[in-house]
Amino acid sequence: MRWKWIQALYDPDPIRHHTAVSAGEDGLVIPLEVFEQVFHEHYGERDFEARVRDVDWTPIAWDSITMSGSQLRQLGVPRAYQFAVDEARAFTVEEGLHDDRPEVVEHWQTAGTWRVPPVLIAGSVVGHSDSEELLVGFTRLGNLLGLIDRGEVPGIAKHSVWLGRRRSD
Repeated sequence: MRWKWIQALYDPDPIRHHTAVSAGEDGLVIPLEVFEQVFHEHYGERDFEARVRDVDWTPIAWDSITMSGSQLRQLGVPRAYQFAVDEARAFTVEEGLHDDRPEVVEHWQTAGTWRVPPVLIAGSVVGHSDSEELLVGFTRLGNLLGLIDRGEVPGIAKHSVWLGRRRSD
């Protein structure tokens, strides 16, 4: 199941879109939270599509794992998205959290982490290295790195992320 097929079933309602793609025994097995971030929110984005269009998403297993801020510093970030991480990080270091939504700010202040875990993918899935790469959540990662730099979040603190890898890996 590839990007083009998943996007052909697009519905403005993310739950209906997810249901359509997940239907049947050949349907995509993917948590709704991951599906929304990867396939629904990026509908029609050509740059993102260029990165993922050749991936067969059928054999990808999704796990919710935790990683420390120090581990997250080591993630691969695609060159096209590195600016978003750097910009959010610099802004956060200088002025505080690079997000003005009250629910996001409050969550960072109370929980010390993001509300919605970013999505990582094994580099081998997208034809790169064997290490993990950030697929979705560049501003979130930049915010975290900036808060670590400011000393507001310890580097050893754990943060939830979604990780996609081939079932055979």
